Amino acid sequence: MMNDREVWLKAMAIVEVHGTMEAAPIVDTILDVLGDEPHKNDWARVAAAVDVILEGQAQ
Repeated sequence: MMNDREVWLKAMAIVEVHGTMEAAPIVDTILDVLGDEPHKNDWARVAAAVDVILEGQAQ
């Protein structure tokens, strides 16, 4: 399982590459960033971090 810093770094990498992710294949993108066998809790934590980053950009 990733630590908090790793979660935020992965989330920032996703946003940097895909921006708002409106057209991105979300599952493929997260799998690419997390690697071959991500822990199930990492999915939710990275997705939540991406949401927070995108909400901050919209303001």
